Amino acid sequence: MNLTIFGASKGIGYEVLTRALNDDFNVTALFRKPEKLQLTHERLTIVTGDFLDFSSVKEAAKEADAIVVTVGALPGRKPVRLFSTGTQHLLRAINETSRNPLILAVTGIGAGDSRGHGSFFYNRFFQPALLNKIYEDKDRQEELLMRTYQKWIIVRPGMLTNGKETGVYRTLTDYNDIKGGKISRADTAHFILSQIKNPTFIRKTPLLIY
Repeated sequence: MNLTIFGASKGIGYEVLTRALNDDFNVTALFRKPEKLQLTHERLTIVTGDFLDFSSVKEAAKEADAIVVTVGALPGRKPVRLFSTGTQHLLRAINETSRNPLILAVTGIGAGDSRGHGSFFYNRFFQPALLNKIYEDKDRQEELLMRTYQKWIIVRPGMLTNGKETGVYRTLTDYNDIKGGKISRADTAHFILSQIKNPTFIRKTPLLIY
């Protein structure tokens, strides 16, 4: 299977990258600075470019059977368009091919109808002060996928940790009575790859927490 990853340089994307290569996927990854990647593999193709650049997005996605979007932005108060603009480029690129890949976009707790389901501190202080502009654009990204594409899974991890992969976590689509929760980047990657192999959450927005 051909897998394309946007945002593979660190975090969840890097966890997906390394596990996918160990699991016999052919992986294409888009990097702005590929020289920083301390990894080579015969089944890894690197495309140099930016998620905000249509031509490089199209090049990276052209043979994909599945696409994982784990790009990130730094916290701050400046407007953010990375997630929605890059996703627009991705959907346009797919539309210009005959492929119909599964798109797995990682947003997070606090996006869409999961807003308000973080911890008290996260809801009242952290998200409004540091992540509001990011999550405004993640909302636009989610809405764009839901409105214009059919084969998507929006993955909303809880507060991320650097813990080990356990393979044991909750995947929730009903957020009633949920107030926060943690998940490791490794287990988030485990979920993503399991859905690529056997997608059971298409057109759903699972929240991942322990």
